[in-house]
Amino acid sequence: MTSKLPAANDPAQVERQYATDQHLQTRIDTQRRYSVGRELEAEVDRLLALDGSEALLDVGSGPGHFPGRLAAGGHSGQLVGADLSGGMVQKARASFGGVEFVQAGADALPFPDATFDVLTARHMLYHVPSVPAALEEFRRVLKPGGRFLAVTNAARYMPELWDAVDEAATLEATLIPLTQIRGGVAAAFSEANGEAWVQDAFGNAQPAVLDNALMFPAPEPVLAYLESHSAWLALDETEKRRGRAALNEVLAQRFRAGPWTVSKRTVFITAAR
Repeated sequence: MTSKLPAANDPAQVERQYATDQHLQTRIDTQRRYSVGRELEAEVDRLLALDGSEALLDVGSGPGHFPGRLAAGGHSGQLVGADLSGGMVQKARASFGGVEFVQAGADALPFPDATFDVLTARHMLYHVPSVPAALEEFRRVLKPGGRFLAVTNAARYMPELWDAVDEAATLEATLIPLTQIRGGVAAAFSEANGEAWVQDAFGNAQPAVLDNALMFPAPEPVLAYLESHSAWLALDETEKRRGRAALNEVLAQRFRAGPWTVSKRTVFITAAR
């Protein structure tokens, strides 16, 4: 086997994965099409309770969907999205008017102290090289009394899916790098360590969780989701062919009785400066 999975927060690997929004969009589309239960965006809105006048910075904004949604909904305060990827920033600027997008790392934000009322970091802190450094930077750019929201995956996120990947890896060793994604993300930033880091940075932290699920009608969208990850993209074509065969064998058993439900737990951590 020729490929190894770097850590979830390895800068070079993150840069390759997010040079464009192609692979991220596959995962976003999977969540939108197949999610059942309480909606993530509704929970974000509930926790933030925005009145529309706040100056808000979304760090790790990707293609800009979140601040773009706020702008479309009539948010009158300043909206800024920051992302390390130039490709993501370019896509966001082309897609969403009314939002300023800047290219910047989470630990080096190009804003003066005490600039924003709200800062959000959605599904991105497990990609930064130093979570404490990023959180200190977030605190710096928030105004006194400003609010912070982190969104991340639970350590046992989508357990049925990753258990199936583990099973497939016993049939085909090519898939071993894919099995390491769950542990890598959990170790980088999850409920296991995130609350303590936020507490250290802000002096307060409040966790919450959202439990819902994905209901897949067939194996194809499951494979598309898995094949959007960097560990899969690093495989050569022979490895991918063997990996697909093993995954198809395992997934056939999961879909034998019809659609397959995969549970999700999303973690929210809020704090105030």
